[in-house]
Amino acid sequence: MRSEENLELHFDLLSHRALLSCGDRDYVLPDSYPSKEMARLAAQKFAWETLGLKHRTREFTQASDLPVWLR
Repeated sequence: MRSEENLELHFDLLSHRALLSCGDRDYVLPDSYPSKEMARLAAQKFAWETLGLKHRTREFTQASDLPVWLR
């Protein structure tokens, strides 16, 4: 994964919503999550499937391998 594709998760404790930053783009995840850990798992799956990281990264073999930095 290139450095411009670093995944950062911003989790709001009051609304239980999550924002995923990937490079210079931000994505609001569609659901609310009971914990930051559940939001991180959803962010990994979102990046893997929706953003197409499964096709762009060879060093990771599944969504759970993606590094997501929690903020």
